[in-house]
Amino acid sequence: MNRARQLVEGEAPATPSETGVFRLAEAYTGLSQGKVPRFTLKDVLGTHRHLFEGIMEREHVGVLKPEQNYIINAGSGAVRFVPTPPERTEEELTQLLMWYAESRFTLLPPIIAAIFFAEFQAIHPFMNGNGRLGRFLNVAILVDLGCARAPLIPMDTRFFRTSDHYYDYLGTTNTGEDYYHWTRYFVQQTREAYKAAAKQANLAPLVSGFSKESTRRLLRWVLSGSGDWFSRGNYPNPRHYSQPALWAALDDLKKAGVLEAQGERRGRRYRLRSRFLADVYARRF
Repeated sequence: MNRARQLVEGEAPATPSETGVFRLAEAYTGLSQGKVPRFTLKDVLGTHRHLFEGIMEREHVGVLKPEQNYIINAGSGAVRFVPTPPERTEEELTQLLMWYAESRFTLLPPIIAAIFFAEFQAIHPFMNGNGRLGRFLNVAILVDLGCARAPLIPMDTRFFRTSDHYYDYLGTTNTGEDYYHWTRYFVQQTREAYKAAAKQANLAPLVSGFSKESTRRLLRWVLSGSGDWFSRGNYPNPRHYSQPALWAALDDLKKAGVLEAQGERRGRRYRLRSRFLADVYARRF
């Protein structure tokens, strides 16, 4: 978590794996800001190139698969599914993108996203990165269809926690004719992801755990901020608490492990402890 925060705050990735995490985080941040990729073949290839250039083999980045690939059971090594052969990949992916353009407002957003995701994974258009790219495009579709907060919900977590059902239900779509079981599963996981995000965002019980009003109000202000370093003078202090009361509130939050500090007393700066929210969520889930 600390290393992830360092990357987000501007430190250069040191490994291909860190580069992959950093680029994906950037892409999701772009979605949360309304920067949705266009759903054309050119743009899908470009998104794959952006996410994986320098991370996987150069000849496989931003180009459709040149040979047959397979969806493998990670535990047994058995083949779960044989995707579209390479000679039909471009045509089928183009047809899928055309279907999205024509059908995007004909059904509810999670259903459109579910069908698109199932077909994208069935095509498996790239040699590597299909899962990561497919899940990103899945969220991009939800945003494109009006679900602006979709980048904040833990859809990947829901898929991973229900991985057996995920593959079983996804497998029911292989004929390209029956999407009922998969879409029902997908919509349920989307709903659960939104519920989990709402629960994670509700920090009222944490705030109410502090007895002093000055501490509670200061904590609400900290939690509503950007997470950057701040000094005591940055707090607007709308209730005009005394300076000793503010020092005491900051000290309470630091002792409770909510804040971390650096510098001497008058020049001291504070921010949320790097693992604080992660620890809170870990205790909840």
